[in-house]
Amino acid sequence: MFRSLLVAGLALVGWAESSAAQSLQRWSIQGSGAVVFPTAAETDFQNEARLGWEAQVRYTFSRFSLGAGYQRSTVYRFETGDFSAAVSVGFLEPRYVLLASTLAALYVAGRAGVGQLVCSPAADCVEQEIDVALGGGGGILLRLSRRVAMDIGSQYFSTRYDVAGGAKRRAGYVLARLGLSIGL
Repeated sequence: MFRSLLVAGLALVGWAESSAAQSLQRWSIQGSGAVVFPTAAETDFQNEARLGWEAQVRYTFSRFSLGAGYQRSTVYRFETGDFSAAVSVGFLEPRYVLLASTLAALYVAGRAGVGQLVCSPAADCVEQEIDVALGGGGGILLRLSRRVAMDIGSQYFSTRYDVAGGAKRRAGYVLARLGLSIGL
């Protein structure tokens, strides 16, 4: 029993020592492809998984890093016709590494920003105001080389959009992403 506890303790110390940084470089850029799932049914739209993307610049302090970026994801389509709507969000993303080794790091992240629903064609949608977008999630960074890491993550985020009659409707989404982070 004591031997098992000693081995577990040494493993944790090894993880803690190697988790001093998410990246060997202070600055990095990241690009990701995403699949977005609406969390509630919209009666007027097809509610299916949709594609999106995001890009961000990150500054790493050690276990903590801060990213600033832009995300765009198609979230709705009509069953007939050409109409689609995408969530467009500018965001800040604080990230904290919970566990790390020389090859991987497990992290949690929050996300706060401003965004709006972008309709195409715009004339088929009520005018949209910019609103707050909030979310959080986590993921794993897999080190591919000294400067490159793969980011496999997921998050939940929500925002509000305008509907006819001046009302606003809150919508939530789950985003699963796969990206590359490149240290500068």
